[in-house]
Amino acid sequence: MSDMIPIYVVISTIDDGLQRVPAVLGSAAQQDVRYVVSWQRTQTALAEAAASALAELRLRSDVTVTELEGRGLCRNRNHGIETAVSLMSDPLADAIIVVADDDETFQPDAFDRMRRSYSLLPRLDIALLRASGSEDGRPLKPYLPYPVAYGEHPRSYYPMSVEMTMRSRVWHAGLRFDERFGLGSDVLCSGEEDVFLHDALRRGLNVWLLPIELCRTRPLTTGSRQLDPAVLRSKGAVYGYTRNLCMAWLRGLREALSLGVRCRTNPFTLFRHIVRGINYIRR
Repeated sequence: MSDMIPIYVVISTIDDGLQRVPAVLGSAAQQDVRYVVSWQRTQTALAEAAASALAELRLRSDVTVTELEGRGLCRNRNHGIETAVSLMSDPLADAIIVVADDDETFQPDAFDRMRRSYSLLPRLDIALLRASGSEDGRPLKPYLPYPVAYGEHPRSYYPMSVEMTMRSRVWHAGLRFDERFGLGSDVLCSGEEDVFLHDALRRGLNVWLLPIELCRTRPLTTGSRQLDPAVLRSKGAVYGYTRNLCMAWLRGLREALSLGVRCRTNPFTLFRHIVRGINYIRR
């Protein structure tokens, strides 16, 4: 019987995004790696390409497809992780959960290196790894060449969900993705990673950034939409969630002034959207 820590890769997708999932998995099953595909359906009709992908996925013994109606990426992630935990023969045994999207591919040695790190660091609860661009292979952002505790990282660092891995005990501790944040939510469109990790530190969990190449994925898009009112509201909501009201307003004002200078636009218009996010989350 294998003594390796099992890995559950939770892939969130929606509608025709399902047709991209087979490329995420690769062709061959890996020992003690199981994939859970959480598929949101907002359309009653199923495209032929998605139907073909679904049939292909259901042929694999290492894949479980679970369906969820409606929108909300955080809803989808929570549903997928809940499904993964329910599949574990011993829900209280140690296991690693990898948060994944339908547009990434994993580096060949990523799972082995990740397992080794979790085995060597028994107190490690959440590990944030590295992602690179799917076209050029360059890191998506600057990464440190050495491990560092989250909270002691450079101010320029920001987390991404495709970097995120965790032990199953994090889920048992009650930590969830806040469904008010993220794509498909009613008011906000991002920020769920910052809130999740803020909640993790508040619960005393051990979170580290590790220099392990996990995956390749599409380049970031939020940065190109930095003047989008929904993005600004989301920033404000993160500030309002992670800081007291005074500090949230100061941080929001600084962000608005900085963006206004860089993008040559009225900073007070930007600040108004940020404040709406602060007020929304604090209500």
